[in-house]
Amino acid sequence: VQRIPAGEFVLQDYVMRPMLFKGHKFDLRLWTVLLSVDPLRLHLLGTGIPKVSQWNYSKAVEDVKEPCIHVLMPGTNECFQNKRANVLTPYPTRTNTQEWFDKVIPSGKDFWTQRAWPSVEWRVVELLVLARDAILHVDHQLKRNGLRYKRVFFLSPDILIDQHGQATMVEVNVNGYMIGNLHKEYFPIQPQQDAVGSFTGIAGFPLQRHYSAELQRRTASFCRGVLGERGCPLAAELELWEMVHEQMHSSHEWYRLFPRPKSSPLHAAFRTAAFKDSLTPLDKLAVRWLSQSDWLPEHSTNRTTGVVSINGESAIPRLAGRPGLGLRHGK
Repeated sequence: VQRIPAGEFVLQDYVMRPMLFKGHKFDLRLWTVLLSVDPLRLHLLGTGIPKVSQWNYSKAVEDVKEPCIHVLMPGTNECFQNKRANVLTPYPTRTNTQEWFDKVIPSGKDFWTQRAWPSVEWRVVELLVLARDAILHVDHQLKRNGLRYKRVFFLSPDILIDQHGQATMVEVNVNGYMIGNLHKEYFPIQPQQDAVGSFTGIAGFPLQRHYSAELQRRTASFCRGVLGERGCPLAAELELWEMVHEQMHSSHEWYRLFPRPKSSPLHAAFRTAAFKDSLTPLDKLAVRWLSQSDWLPEHSTNRTTGVVSINGESAIPRLAGRPGLGLRHGK
């Protein structure tokens, strides 16, 4: 009998039938940015970053603990050089392409976009909703003290998906490892990294000068409709403005994951017994705004990059003669 030492442990189910890519096990590194605790606002990069084993998947008992199949993805030199290696060429660098939809098992764009990816989205939202209870009082105290500076948190969860399209959270990396094109043969994501600075407000949301007056008029009208003539407290109205600014300055596959309108399938979980009391008054105000108005100013969107422009002005400024905000991985 094996003795288990005293202590506290985190146990995870072993996913016996994982989704595969061309017969190889994979997990996804996600990029998520927490923009506000209360109300909860977070953006998600619209492609997972695939970490795919270079060995064919095996259910054999002797392979249950084989790191080259389950952990070291894409792999180490030892994994690549082993006779069991079946190196993927080309390596899949993103999860929102037809190549990915065709080669995952189960395959098909509908399965990925309507079942697997929504499950990934919910796991991220569930994580933040459950985790923030422990820090809500800190967020409230900071605001009571007048410290309303922008606080953002970069999260990199790892997700495993089974053959039913159900996502499992493996772990959450919180060290902010933004790799850009450091390993571009596997993860070419420099433009997506540069885009983070824009929707987090590093450049001050430059497009807001084109629409702020109309936005304030509309939120004031919305607040009177919800709360009567007294309207919303200024702090609540500021959060609505910030949400619009973030959306107008999102690009390169970043999108607002939460909040969502009440009609969103993701929002349905908040009508269940487990989560019906999870939303704060500010959460509910944001959801109501999105459900009733969700106004955005007239704008154009670059079909390739997703960068928004108003009257010819881009949401992403040019610094040092190039687009973006100068985010580079240090060496």
